[in-house]
Parts: sequence; structure tokens; C-alpha cells
Amino acid sequence: MLRSTLLLAGLFPLAALAQDAKTDTDGESHTEHAEMERVVVSALPIARSKLESAQPIDVLSGEALDDRRGLTLGETLTRQPGVHSTSYGPGSGRPVIRGLGAGRVQVLEDSLPAVDVSAQSDDHAVSVEPMLIDRVEILRGPSTLLFGSGAVGGVVNVIDGRIPERVPAESLEGRFELRGNTVADERTGVLRLDGGSGNWAWNISGTWRDAGDYEIPGLAEAEPEEEHDGEEQGHEEDETFGVLPNSFVESKSGSAGLSWIGSRGFFGVSIKQFETDYGVPAPHAHENEEEHDEHGLDAFRYARLSEDDHEDEQGEQEENVFIDLEQTRWDAKGALNEPLPGFIRATLRTSYSDYTHAERDVGGGHEEEGEAHDDEHGPEGAHTIFDVQAWNARLEMEHQPVAGWRGALGFQFENKTLSAMGEEAYIPDGDTRSWALFALEEKRTGPLTWTLGARVERNEIEVDELLENHDHEEELASDGPTRRSFTTVSGSAGVLWRIDERWQTSLNYAYAERAPSQGDLFANGPHAATFTFERGASDLDEEVTNGLDFIVHRHGDDFDVEASLFYNAIDDFIYLDETGEELDGLPLRQTRQQDATFYGGELQAVWHLPRTAAGHFDLRAGYDWVRAELDSGENLPRISPARYTAGLDWHRGDLRGSLEYQHVTSADDLAPNETPTDGYDMLDLNASYFFALGGADLEAFAKLSNLLDEEARVHTSFLKNFAPLPGRNVGFGLRGRF
Repeated sequence: MLRSTLLLAGLFPLAALAQDAKTDTDGESHTEHAEMERVVVSALPIARSKLESAQPIDVLSGEALDDRRGLTLGETLTRQPGVHSTSYGPGSGRPVIRGLGAGRVQVLEDSLPAVDVSAQSDDHAVSVEPMLIDRVEILRGPSTLLFGSGAVGGVVNVIDGRIPERVPAESLEGRFELRGNTVADERTGVLRLDGGSGNWAWNISGTWRDAGDYEIPGLAEAEPEEEHDGEEQGHEEDETFGVLPNSFVESKSGSAGLSWIGSRGFFGVSIKQFETDYGVPAPHAHENEEEHDEHGLDAFRYARLSEDDHEDEQGEQEENVFIDLEQTRWDAKGALNEPLPGFIRATLRTSYSDYTHAERDVGGGHEEEGEAHDDEHGPEGAHTIFDVQAWNARLEMEHQPVAGWRGALGFQFENKTLSAMGEEAYIPDGDTRSWALFALEEKRTGPLTWTLGARVERNEIEVDELLENHDHEEELASDGPTRRSFTTVSGSAGVLWRIDERWQTSLNYAYAERAPSQGDLFANGPHAATFTFERGASDLDEEVTNGLDFIVHRHGDDFDVEASLFYNAIDDFIYLDETGEELDGLPLRQTRQQDATFYGGELQAVWHLPRTAAGHFDLRAGYDWVRAELDSGENLPRISPARYTAGLDWHRGDLRGSLEYQHVTSADDLAPNETPTDGYDMLDLNASYFFALGGADLEAFAKLSNLLDEEARVHTSFLKNFAPLPGRNVGFGLRGRF
């Protein structure tokens, strides 16, 4: 803490060295907001910006992205409209879009899947480093069907530019960032270099991060509703008071890319290495059954695990679990203008990924864990190992207009092998292969733009062998076939009406089919992350979604607003049902199908206030909500609660700042056996100073998060009762370009 405070105190005086720097950035907030709405969305097979598209799309880049970057992709995006995070500790957080996550939200790296096992379990990290992202595109609604059945809930497309598509203006360009914080004593460094000459361009980048267990406002475990007065004094001595044990994160990554760029196109290759070790916060075992009831089923699940794992270790320190993750990824990308008669441009992307993560038990504190990382790297010492190899390819062909219709045709292929070894391997080894054809077409007729989309996909899932039935009398997943095949057909239609230069509205309909995943079909074993025994169903049918999206958008120099409403009726929705039974001493969750309905909306508005001598101000407001119900009338679990956001952005000369308030409502529309979650308020403050030094453009920044030191628990997290969000935090750093 002392080291961090001294660094913070010494950082901002660097600005005094900038005697000749004076950059007029008064209007940057408004200008950047307008440019973000006009940036071409690369995830779409035809070049369209947010304003030109009839689809609900958000783009996060520039200063807004710099202010949002977190330890995980989910944390980075969690303030975006309609987006939340699974929040399974600081090392793992996957986006949840409009109440849907896991296998229904596709995370992409430049339009190809980010290969990992984050969709299998909330404690598994997404293999993307937020510090290297240039831009994030968030697609919701009908446009997601172009990326397959695993994207019915939404698409998050990450652009990091590691394959250059242009030769830089200078032979060498670069950017760097150094940052730290007080809540976890974090230290992070980033360096990226871009260069080129003639027809060649290259890119090299790397990151390094070390963050300890983070501080929290009070106890890690949620207080019972009725707290005895005499117990509060003892909280100060509780080892979980003021800090969340086993919440450290260590990571490093690096990438390199090389491209040849000609007059008609380009071709490039890249390699990325991503490694992270992070602790998985876990609840402490309870002493008696009465305490289990205070937190409902979540506490009961962990208590039953603890009875088995620690029955011979009473009096000893509990073991912590950390995940040791590695990924190596190769990418190739090429584009050619006018490849064939009748076609404008062809773009081919392909990737190969080799992913491994090991789950290890380590006793003691963070320092002891760090020592174990070096000694036990690799399979040795791991109780569970996940290994994934995957080939992906995607071809898009944009064609010349035909009868006024302009669009693109495409083909996509994936071959993925997943193996799980160890005592908590609840999914059998297997292969997933998929092929797909897709098309997106649009036509303008006066103020109207019509959009049509379609995708046909074939999925084949085969496991090597079925897992044992674990002495249960009922039929389990292991009594079924070892191979399933699905052919899914999806389509969409939409219209965009440009009412005038400022106002436009759009209506979209989508019919989407989703094939079950390998885990949906063949899971059969204890799942430690959710403290349950999960059992798949090999006879599942495809999910069928009928969805409507309605959007109103207003863009102007004084005021921007976008409001959207959505309604998704999902037939044969696949979910894990709390059966009320036990298997191997754990609550049994059985995969079932039932019709479900998701509906909600998002609102975001920006007022560009008149410029004054004090600078330029933008006033922001936002709101989003979602409801999810089964046909039986029961609520689905861990659905994001409604939230309100208000913010003020300020620019004046070389200074900029922002103040943001967020209110997350309490979660009381609960599924059976689900406990309620209190609402909370977050207040954040950002400040930056721009200056030049030695030929580099620099920005010294500070971010004060959770100024109210609020105890905040995320309803979408399995660990909500045992792992609150960080307390008051001062983040600080220096970023620059040269």
C-alpha cells in the first residue's frame, strides 16, 4: 500500500516537465463520440457503421475504452448497455448480454472464436488480454446469427490489430502504459510497437501484470439478515475481513504479426501467447447446518464439498485453488479486392489455437501460492486439466449490387477437440465439428434500408466414451449415444427508417436455432465451480428463438439518444434444473428443456452542453433491464438486475475528467432455491492530464473507483455471497504514444 501511495504522489509532477505542450482537447469528447458511431464495424461482412446499421451495435474504443479497461473482458464491458459480467473473482469474468451468457454469447478475436473453456464454467477465464484491445464491438439481436448457434445471445468482437492491414506513416510507432492501484497493489505494464517499410508492416506487443488479493469493505461472506450486536467486534479478527483471500491475478502475454500490403489487398500472419495464474475465491466451510441456511443453497453446496475435501484436515489451513492457464494462437488473414467478376472484396481468416489450463490446490497465502506457480507449472500437481485444440476458418465474399441488393456471402468451419482430465472432469473428451454457409443482404429504397440475413449450420459432436453413472438409479447422460448431429437454420429480416437527418428507427425480426453444446449433452460429474453435480441429457433438441428488436436513435450536435426494446421467445430453452436430489453428496442439477421468454430494454443518452470558459461538458444517462421466465412461470437464476447510470464528462485544454454514478437495483425476481441480492451504488471519478515529453504524447491519469466504499455483490455470480467486488480503490498510471 505504501509503495502504491508514493508512486501516486510522484506520478503527476511529471507533467511539470512539459513546457511546450498545449493540446486543445476541449471538443474531443463530442468528436470522439461522433467518430465512434461512424467507425466501420468489422464483425459485419459488409462495411457498415453503428449509424448505418439497422442492428443494435455498440463500439467501445479510444478514451472510453482506456477508462474502462479491467483485469478481464467482462469487467471491461460491464458498464456497457445490456452487458454484465459473470464475475467469478478478479481473474475470470465473461460478458453476459441481455441475461444470456456462457454458450449463448460468442467471444471473437477479429471475427474468429476466442478458443478457451470460459463458456463451460464461470471460473474459467476468457483468453483475451484487455490491455491490448484497440476496439470492442458488441452485437445484439439478429446480426448475431451470422456467427453461429453459439452467438444467439450476443457477440463480443475484440480487435487488437496484431495483423497489420496498413503500413504505418512512420517507420516506427508505439504506445505504452504503466498502471497500478491501491486496492490490490496491482502493477501492470504494456508495450506495443508498430513499424514497416515499403510493402511490409509488423507489430509486436506485450503485457505484464501482478495483482495481489484485493481489499473489500467488510467481510468476504455476506452477513446474515439478523446480525447479533456482540459479534461485530470479532469481525476485525476474521481473516476474511477487509480482504478477499485468494483473489490474486498474475498474467503475461505477447504477440507478433507481419503483413505484406499491396495495391489490391494484404496478407498477414501473427502469433499470440497468453498466460495467467489467478486465484479462485472460495467460501469457507461452515461449522454447523444452521449457518448453511443463512445463505441458502449456495452455502450448502460448498459445505458438502468441504466435508469431503477436509474431513481429515481439521485444524489445518484450508487449501486454495488457483488456475494456471496458457494459450498459444496462430492467425492468418488476407483480403483481396475484386477477386472474381461480380465481387468487390474477399476476406479470409484462419486460426489455430492450443489452450491448456490446470486447476491446482495450494495451501497458505498468496506468497506461498506464487512460489508454487514456478514449481508446479505443467501437469504435475494439478487435480484437473482442460486441453483444447481448435482450427477455425471464415471466408467472406462481398458482391456487387444485384437488383439493388448489396451484401456478402460466407463460409465458416471449426474443428475443436476438448479433453478434460482429473478428479473434477465432468465433461468427457470429445470433438466438435461445424460447417456453415451464411449471407447478409441489404437494399436502400428512399429513406428505408431493408436487411436480410441467413445461416445454415451443421454441427457434429462426438465423445470418446461416456462418464460413469455414479450409482444413480435414474437414467443419466451416460446411458445415451456418444454422437449427436444437428443441422440448424437461422434467418433475419429488418428495416431501418431514416426519418430525417437526426432521427432514425429500426425494427428487426430473427429466427435462430441453437445446437446443444458438448456439456449440455454429455456432462456427468461434480462441478466444483458451481458446487453441484451436473448431469447432461444426450437426447436434447435444438433451441429455437423468435426475437424482435425495436430501436430509436437520435444523433445531433446537442443531444444523442438511443432506446431499444427486445423480446425473445425461446422454445426448448436448455437450462440446468435444481432437482432437489443429491448425487455424490452434492445437489444434482439436471439439464432440461422448457420454453422461456427474455424481454427488456436499454436506454443511453448524451447531452452535449454549451461550451464555456470552464471547458466542454457532456452529461450522460443510461438504463437497462431484463426479465427471464420459464413457461412454467418460474424465474431463471442469476439474471442481471436493472441498473441506472448517470455521468458527467469534461474536457478543457490538456485536462479531461469524468464522474459516474451507477445504481444497481436489488435482485428479488428469484428462481427456486436462489437467494436475493441487495442493490448497491457505485461512484467513480477519472482524471487525466495530457502533455508532451521527448517527442512522445503522454497522459497521466488517475481513477478513483467505488468512492463510497460500498459492499457490492454481483447477482450474476455464483460467488455473490462469498466474494464482493473490490472496495475503495485509487488507480493511477501513465500512458503514451510515440
